[in-house]
Amino acid sequence: MNTYLYYTNIRPLVSTRTLSAAAVVACASIWGFIGICTRTLSDAGMDSVQINTVRSTICLIAIAAVLLMTNRGAFRIDAKDLWILFLAALTKVGMDVLYIQAQTMIDLSMAGVLLSTHCYFAIAISYLVFRDRITPKKILAAVIGFTGCAFAVGLFTGSKELEMLGICIGLGAGFGEALHAATFKLSLDKGYSEPTVLFYVFLLSTAMLIPFSDPAATVGMMTSSVEVLVASIAIGLVFTALPYYLYSKGLAGLDIGSVSVLMFLETAMASIAGLFFFGEELSLHSIIGISLIFVSLVIMNLGISEEERKQDNI
Repeated sequence: MNTYLYYTNIRPLVSTRTLSAAAVVACASIWGFIGICTRTLSDAGMDSVQINTVRSTICLIAIAAVLLMTNRGAFRIDAKDLWILFLAALTKVGMDVLYIQAQTMIDLSMAGVLLSTHCYFAIAISYLVFRDRITPKKILAAVIGFTGCAFAVGLFTGSKELEMLGICIGLGAGFGEALHAATFKLSLDKGYSEPTVLFYVFLLSTAMLIPFSDPAATVGMMTSSVEVLVASIAIGLVFTALPYYLYSKGLAGLDIGSVSVLMFLETAMASIAGLFFFGEELSLHSIIGISLIFVSLVIMNLGISEEERKQDNI
């Protein structure tokens, strides 16, 4: 391969993949701390539907405001693609409600590890729907990452009291996350920009949530104190709009299987959030688990093999 081809094809590809991976890592790091706000809103009396209505509405307003000021053309879509955006919104609502409900029933770290099961669902969907390859590196990183998640929450030691309903809800959130990633990826593959997909996903998901949220009561709880109001704004902007933008950037440059493996970092961040903000246990096993999660991230971010380069250039 001559120098020109290397710099015009290989270098941009590697750069794009690296930036996409970095975006997913940043997203996972931020999402790991969302429990700080969900616990505050839950303590104020909000249920999981109301919490998601607040975060979705505030995020929608922020995205709409930015697009109105910078790119009004991003609002244009083809009506025949609405069904894909509807599915992306529906799976998002299902995943978010189940995950936040799990966080209110079990430890943040346990909820995080159950959500991380989406990795295996996503790898299967990635292969069946998008025909993405299941590489040894991806499988190794997934196994090590999930093992780390299990250690982090004491699943192998019996140190956590297992609540079956909370566990089932957490597993449902994991499956919902995999479906959401797939439908979101399909929307991006239609050629729409990340802001366009984000706007319509949040527009539709907000419309789905509001009728079930008791809007008057939700607004009343939202404004009940400065602390709750700040948590409401933060969950919409810092813990939804920003990480979802990073997430969409990651999905635009990586397959959903790779994205799901990198999202294991969210469990490590949730464990750290539980330790510093809620006094949850961080034992030796938890430290080992978090370390294994970081090992899985290193494996996923190793240099692309020659075979992978050829595959990506086909």
